[in-house]
Amino acid sequence: MKKLHIPIAALVLGLMLSSNACSEKTGEAANTRGKWVLEQLGGAAVAMPEGREMPYIEIDSTGQNLTGYAGCNRVFGAMRIWGDSIAFPGLASTRMYCEETQKTEDSFLEALNNARTFAIKGDQLVLSGGKE
Repeated sequence: MKKLHIPIAALVLGLMLSSNACSEKTGEAANTRGKWVLEQLGGAAVAMPEGREMPYIEIDSTGQNLTGYAGCNRVFGAMRIWGDSIAFPGLASTRMYCEETQKTEDSFLEALNNARTFAIKGDQLVLSGGKE
């Protein structure tokens, strides 16, 4: 199972996703395609209420679009990768309100919107972005 981590340290907002990759890779050659499940957010393990699916993103086979689940709502949009840079322009989601998971969802979507660079380290896809 691929896992997603979002640690926050100093001025760097990071998003970590885990997969079955074994070596560190950066840039366009890195395989970001597939389903990535959120594991950490703000440096803390993510736990969802019983019966709730874990948040995830799934990058399509072209590496240009993603779909996913943010904890309450579905997420979808385009993505761009160039060099070791990444962006999710026009990221959108459905707009239901779920009190028990809303904070996690809001933080997850903010981290995706702030992502600027990526690297694959072992079995983790790490997305990082400086806070403005």
